Amino acid sequence: MLLSYSSPVNDLGRLPPAGTKQVCYGIAGAVADEFGLPAVDIKSATRGAPRAAYARQVAMYLAHICFALSFETIGRAFNRDRTTVAHACRVVEDSRDDAGLDRCVAKLERMCSEARSERFQGGSDAGF
Repeated sequence: MLLSYSSPVNDLGRLPPAGTKQVCYGIAGAVADEFGLPAVDIKSATRGAPRAAYARQVAMYLAHICFALSFETIGRAFNRDRTTVAHACRVVEDSRDDAGLDRCVAKLERMCSEARSERFQGGSDAGF
């Protein structure tokens, strides 16, 4: 009898659609912790305070960069348009000229990379 292992990634190295929202919410939670905000502010349907809006942009950027999710997929998870996600990625990339923000985003990128590695190797979800 042949046993099969169900991988959390498809043949293209991407998460299945059902897992993308969970990943985006995990990222939002990590970003909220780093920014000292409640996660609901980042997942909110409204723009909210500038700090929450920027944190949401960072979360969308990380979902795209670290998990290779498309703008459309990220937009669906955050209830935003794909063009809003593209704008968020440009804003965060441009803001990385500031050393403090760059360190913060780099730290979050490392956390996401570690979580992705653990998730794709069949380990724990590590919050994602």
